[in-house]
Amino acid sequence: MKMQRSFLCSCRSTRRSGFVLVTMALTAAGVIAVAGLAVDLGRVFIVKNEIQVYADAAALAGAMALDGTTAGIQNAAIAIAASGNKWNFGTAGISSPSVAFAVASHGPWAANPNPAAGYSFVRITATAPVPLYFLPCLTGQSSFVVTSTAVAGQIPIGSIGNGLAPYSAVSTAAGGPGFGFVAGNSYSIHWPTFNGNRSGCGPGNPGKCFNSAPCADDSAASLLAVVNNWGSSYHGYWGSNSNSAIASAVLNGTQLAPLSIGMNLDPYLTSGNKQSEAGYLDERASQDADTTHNTPGDYMASTSHNGRRLLPVAIVDPVDPSHTNVVGYGVFLLMANGAPSSYYKKSTNGNSPYCALYVGPYNIGNSGPSAGGSTGATTVEVVQ
Repeated sequence: MKMQRSFLCSCRSTRRSGFVLVTMALTAAGVIAVAGLAVDLGRVFIVKNEIQVYADAAALAGAMALDGTTAGIQNAAIAIAASGNKWNFGTAGISSPSVAFAVASHGPWAANPNPAAGYSFVRITATAPVPLYFLPCLTGQSSFVVTSTAVAGQIPIGSIGNGLAPYSAVSTAAGGPGFGFVAGNSYSIHWPTFNGNRSGCGPGNPGKCFNSAPCADDSAASLLAVVNNWGSSYHGYWGSNSNSAIASAVLNGTQLAPLSIGMNLDPYLTSGNKQSEAGYLDERASQDADTTHNTPGDYMASTSHNGRRLLPVAIVDPVDPSHTNVVGYGVFLLMANGAPSSYYKKSTNGNSPYCALYVGPYNIGNSGPSAGGSTGATTVEVVQ
């Protein structure tokens, strides 16, 4: 009897030990599976964040370069390729991201649009293969492809509080982004001296109402609006007449007041100080590394330009003697005659206009024009 009891106890002890071993093995497998899931999914989450940062930055860089031309599409592709964000803790670059362009944030999308007018949005889709270390034991899958997408574009804005030069270009044409201006043409940003007593001056020939001819491409409608509504009171300059304020406004874009679409600029229009202005316009032009190219196409194609000769100004419509409405914004190229430039000092006098070449809509924060927008001014944002 004692031997039988001892044998039974030994069997029960053996069964208990086997059960514990099986339970421990299953528990260990579960723990390893959970740990593996945490490690691998945590790595996937990190990579997802890394390539999303890349996609956002690349989309912003691409959207900033768009200017409504096929060259802008090419420049956007170059900017995207140069994006330095990496994944795998900063050790691996993104291989062959998908790049597409559109005129609206929702598409349709094109990889290489031509013509490119109006294309102001960029979509970047980036992928990265994440190696898996534990999950293959359960799934048989050794890697997982992580995908991130970002859309950035040029968003029209109507209010600008800083950065505009204290000049204006006159347009009576409705609608952005160009407001009737032609890229490469010469327009007055500070008009010549008005003289209503000159022979031939009248509504039928407003160009005769100035002591010096306005800039070559100012429209007849703009001339008539200036003659009828500004006369000798204003010349397109808005801001303080002190030398220090003119310097700050021309060189640094320090505005006398924030501007917005539809705002009446009349209370801020002043006579300016043409002699002082000429010096500061030349100084700004001299701060550019390109002081030789005097067409927007050649200037923008130059690898040395830094954007300092690009002057963002308000576009206005003088509708009556007490109302000059802000209708939009644009970028104009200052003329230059070498380094240091003295173009405005040498080529103009107190009766002359200050002329600049229209480049295109104002792309805030960029050294080139934008692809366009209803207000003529855009800012670049990630929208998706």
